[in-house]
Amino acid sequence: MPSPEEIRAVVTRYLEAMSAGDKEGYVALFAPDATIEDPVGTDVHRGHDEIRAFWDMVHTLSSSITLVPTGPARVAGREVAFPMQAISDVGGSKVVVDIIDVFALDDEGRITSMRAFWDPAEMRPYEG
Repeated sequence: MPSPEEIRAVVTRYLEAMSAGDKEGYVALFAPDATIEDPVGTDVHRGHDEIRAFWDMVHTLSSSITLVPTGPARVAGREVAFPMQAISDVGGSKVVVDIIDVFALDDEGRITSMRAFWDPAEMRPYEG
């Protein structure tokens, strides 16, 4: 089982990969049969091919995305929850939304489940 420090390092790599536009680095964080539900309540994406398709869809909507942690990652067993803001460039305007992501990880420290809690109606202009 990964240690709390190893789990927090996965969170850091996740934030860095998305913010750097590193699609393959992002996908590599996930187990081959992992799921993404982003936001919670929408279709679940399963496996590396669907995770790549999810990445492509997100990056079609936004030319850049920066994920900024807004508090500490909370580890419990093989799971972690962490708050962040996603700052996105959509049509030449920057917007921001508050998100809480929850990951479950396997014995190798790969993400097996990612669930993102946020509401598209809460996106607002970024004033940073």
